Parts: sequence; C-alpha cells; structure tokens
Amino acid sequence: MYKNIFLYLLTFLFVANTGAQTTILDFESPTASTDFQYFGSNLDGSKTSIIANPSAAGINTSSMVTKFVKPGVAEVWAGAATSPDPTTLIDLKSNNQIKIKVWMDHIGNTTLKLESSTDAGPIWVITVPNTKVNEWEELTFDVNLPSIENPTMPAKGHIYAKVVLFFDFGKAGTGTDVTSYFDDIIAVGGSADVCSPILDFEGAETSTDFQYFGSPLDGSKTSVIDNPNATGINTSAKVTKFLKPSQAEVWAGAFTSPDPKAIIDLVNNSKIRVKVHMDHIGNLALKLEGSTDGPVWVNTIANTKINEWEELEFDVNLPSLEAPNKPAKGFIYPKIVLFFDFGTAGNGTEITYYVDDICQVGSGAPTSKKVNFAIDMNKYTANFDKVYLSGTFNNWSGDGNPLTDADADGIWTTSINMPVGLYEYKVTLDNWTAEEKFIGTEECTMTTDVFTNRKLVVSGDTDIPKFCFNSCYACGEELLITFKLGMGTVTPNPDGIWIAGGGKFDVPGGKYKMSDTNGDKVYELVVPRKAGFTSYFTFTNGPCGDYSCKELIEGQPCANPGNFNDRLLAPITGNTLYETCFGICSNNTSCTVGVNDFQKATDIFTLIGNPTEIGSTLTFEKTGAPKKVWITNSVGMIIQSIDVSSYTQSLSINTSDFASGFYSVSVILENKMQTAKLIKL
Repeated sequence: MYKNIFLYLLTFLFVANTGAQTTILDFESPTASTDFQYFGSNLDGSKTSIIANPSAAGINTSSMVTKFVKPGVAEVWAGAATSPDPTTLIDLKSNNQIKIKVWMDHIGNTTLKLESSTDAGPIWVITVPNTKVNEWEELTFDVNLPSIENPTMPAKGHIYAKVVLFFDFGKAGTGTDVTSYFDDIIAVGGSADVCSPILDFEGAETSTDFQYFGSPLDGSKTSVIDNPNATGINTSAKVTKFLKPSQAEVWAGAFTSPDPKAIIDLVNNSKIRVKVHMDHIGNLALKLEGSTDGPVWVNTIANTKINEWEELEFDVNLPSLEAPNKPAKGFIYPKIVLFFDFGTAGNGTEITYYVDDICQVGSGAPTSKKVNFAIDMNKYTANFDKVYLSGTFNNWSGDGNPLTDADADGIWTTSINMPVGLYEYKVTLDNWTAEEKFIGTEECTMTTDVFTNRKLVVSGDTDIPKFCFNSCYACGEELLITFKLGMGTVTPNPDGIWIAGGGKFDVPGGKYKMSDTNGDKVYELVVPRKAGFTSYFTFTNGPCGDYSCKELIEGQPCANPGNFNDRLLAPITGNTLYETCFGICSNNTSCTVGVNDFQKATDIFTLIGNPTEIGSTLTFEKTGAPKKVWITNSVGMIIQSIDVSSYTQSLSINTSDFASGFYSVSVILENKMQTAKLIKL
C-alpha cells in the first residue's frame, strides 16, 4: 500500500514537473501586463493597447489581450518591444519553450526576439508561422534552437528581461494597416532527462586524467581530489582540479589522457552536461575530437554562479564555433578537451577550477525541419540542363539534391528535410559544371577558410524567399554599394580597416574588411544589397571588438547623435558610390578638409533668408582662410558639398530643388565647425 502511494507521488511530481509553466504576460492584471512600444513605422514611439478580447472563443476565452497594428508603410523589421519590461523575468534555465497565443486575419508569421539577458546570454530571435486565420492559435518557440540572427546561438540556459514581437517579419507594410492580437506569453519547462555518466571521477571506470597544454604546465596532468565544496547540486566525493597558470595562452586547456572508457555517443544523445565550480564569472569551452567521421566540435558556455557548483549544458545540435562549423550530433567521439576562460590569457595569478560529472543526455536524431527552395534561373544566360543544391547537408554532392521546373517558367524548386543547425550551400549546375560565385560581403553568405557560400540556419519549417542565381535576392533587386575611404593623415592599422555597426555590418574584425590594393591609403569594399537598403554604419581602424578604434565624427554633419554618432546610408535606389574620409564627413577621399576632431563654433557665418522658398545666403565673419560647406538632409546624407576660397565673403545657396523640410548647413574653418538649421518651405 505504502509502496503504491510512493510510486503515485513520484508519478505526480514527474508529471507536475514536465507540465510546469511560468506566466510572463497575460494582460489580466497590472503585475502580468505591460505595453509594447512600436518601432520601424510611423507609429514609432507610441505603444500597443490592451483591449477586451475581440474573439473570446476556442483556446482563449480570457478577458484582456493586446492589440498590435502593423501600419501600411511599415518597414520589414517593424515590431514592438516591452516598455517597461515584464515584472517576471524570462527564465530559460528551467524552461525550454516560450508559448504565445496569437490571432491573425491571414497566414503569416510571428517572430519572437529576446534581449537584455541578465547573464550575458545572446540576443535570440526565432520565427514561427501561424496556421489558422481569424481564430486564436498557440505558437511554440523552442529556445534550444539556434537564433536566426548572429551569433546563431540558443537562448536556453539564460535569463532575459525584454520581449520583442514582430508580425510578418521580413515583409514590408502592404499599404493598409493590419491588426493582429496576442495574449498569454508563458515559459514552459521540459521533462527531466537521465544523464548517462562519461566521467564522474568516483572510480576507475568513470575517471581519467586531463593533460595540460598552452601553459607552463604543458605535459603535466590534472588531479582528482576530494570535493572542496560538497554542497548544492554536487555532493559527490571526488572531483577534478584544473589549474590555469598565470602565464597561460588564450587557448590553454587540457585533453583526456587516456580517453574515457565510456565513448561520447552523439548518435543516441544530443547534449553534454558538465558540473563546474569557479571563483569568478568566466566560461567553459568544451571541444570534442577524434571522431572517425565527425567534425572537430567546440562550443563555449558562460558560468553564472561563483563559489558554488553549477551544471552547464552543451547542445551538440548546434554548429561548432570553429570551422567547419558543423554540429557534433550524429557522431561518436573518444576525446574531450576542456578550456576554462577560453579566449582569455593568464592574468598573472594562477586560477583554480573544479570539474565533475561529465554526462550525456537525450536520445534520437535532432528534430528535422522542412526547408523549401525556389531559385530563379531566368537571368542565367549560359546553357545548362539541371539545377542542384550542394552543401554541408549532402557532403557537397553535385547531384544529391536536384531541383525541378515542371512548368518551364525558369523557377526551379525543391524541398529538403534537414536537422536544425547551421549549413553552408550554393546552387550548382550539371554536377558542378557551373556554380554560384560570391565575393563574401553578401547578406546571405558566410566564408569558411577561403570558401564563400550561402548560409542557412534551420530552426523550423522554412520557405526560403525566391532568389536569383548568384544573388541573395529576387532577380532585379540586387544593387551594388561601393565604399571608398581615404585615410588622410591617419595611419592605417596593419590588421586592416573595417565597415561595422548599425546592426547590419557585423563587428570590427568581422565580415566587412576593406582593402587598399594599390597602396594609396584609399580603402574600398563592394557590398551587394537589396534595393531600398539603408543602415547606420561606421569605419574602424582595426579589428577592435569594443569599437575603441572607430572613427570620431561627433558634431560633424554626417554623425547621428541618436545612433552612437554613426553615419547613415540613405535607402539605395541604384548602384551607389559612397566616398568619404576616416573621421571626416567629406564626399571625397582626398581628406584635404580639416582634422578628425573639430571645435564647435558660433562665429564662422551668418545664415540670411531662413526659412526660405528659393534660396539663402551665407555671410562669413572671417576671410583669409578656405572653408568647406556641407548641406545635409534630415537623415544625415550630404546633398551638397562646396569648397569656399579664402577671400569669399558670402555664398548663395539655391534651395529651389530641395524638398520641403529641415536641413543642416555646416561650415568648417581650420579646426572649427559651425552648424545651423535651414528650413525649406
């Protein structure tokens, strides 16, 4: 009798655990409600509204929901962010899914973005299509999946404060306002998994040494010791002590020697867990090596606790951080390599860490998702018979994944089921007779070693938007932006010059490195983009991840103070040449105007005839030195640049062709600059 009651209680507790959920927002009370602030449309700055449920039926009969409007002139990235953030944090350490109820009057999608992690988690974004129209539907977002945006890492294991929602992400406004509703944002926990031991250091069968490398300890080994803090989640008797010497390299670590008796079976398991004990916030990198057919795999997880045991979980479905950037799922490995504080050199003091209970969990293959492709070959003029997709998902087979064009309209299509993860691929013709060729600055590409291919992150069933052969976009949509940057008197960093920032140009040291092919200190880069593309950006003199080497243009007419004093590229309508100088708002690469920093002045000129319909006049207070005049529009683009001779006393500005609105007039005299607002009626 008592035994049966005990089993019943265990079953009840297990079921309760697997069904546990936390309500983030349900909009029924002040503590479970908040507003979302719009961005990316003419609603910028205004907020969503909580209203009575307009369709209290089906799965959602609650009283209050949030109304979301996507204006007819919205950008493709228009959405809304919590303001203020929810009272309840989004805890993805103990939860595996986010569920949101949505009501839409058409088939589209909902995109969830999580920001402001309290523990250095990555920004995470996933898109899920809806399948029902004019009724409530609950969408599930799996936080174990990689984000569809850089750094393509999962949100699992982190805590977030901010929720951002996008309806029909990737699609601009249709010309008509579209109203959707959402409700009941909850975090859902998963079932408890059994973790099979690889190493627990309690006996000979489940223990081994790790051999150090990358430090003065090279060749020596770790030691198994008594647990120095047998509390919390780890009360076992034995653990491994790991040292990082004061003079360790950034890549210093230790590998199993000999390898564990238990193999790392990632055919039947999908996660590896490691318990760690650290006296500071840092990270642990886990590397798997020695597979007969699998790639070398490495991933890094930050710890969140100090001076207590914490369990870190590595998802082997994710792509490796190192080339060839493939997941470890589906392969068997004999060797484990550990790096504490990977990427950080020894700090002058020896640091001690502890490791225990390395185990593997999960069964079955990673979840497969259906990906639909449509390639437009109408602009390809050479002869061909068959179109194929070749990539990491088929070992770069030349004929493994053929496409078809049944109606002979030039659009070749196929569907492929792929496990979640990161892939590289390209379109090939007639078993590699011809292939796409990229320059590496396209939005849809990534470069591994010297090979540039299309990048594909699979996190759910996906329809890849139709694209033209050798382009990221539909035929006719691709334009080229040519950036030319003069360095003037600035000494170029020997590691290179980059375009960075703005959310669309990667980080300094990333994808957008400029080149000076003839040694004239003018750096160039060609960037293909879709018509209408616009973005903030900056130039950096070197690969500084903290932007400490970015140009300083604060106070100059092309600097936008609302976006880190970056430059703004206006929406492109044709192939575009952007010429300028590092640290100067010039429209050429000669860099003959001024210096990198200008003193603000009020005594250089007077603007006469303002507001105006047809023209204004600049009267200069001083003569005897040349001046540079810039006129910029409301988004910071230079529309006129005028060199003024030394003894010119006044300058007429013809505004008859200007659109009505606000403009800025800036004049540089030696190391000073004055700016005034010009209004065209």
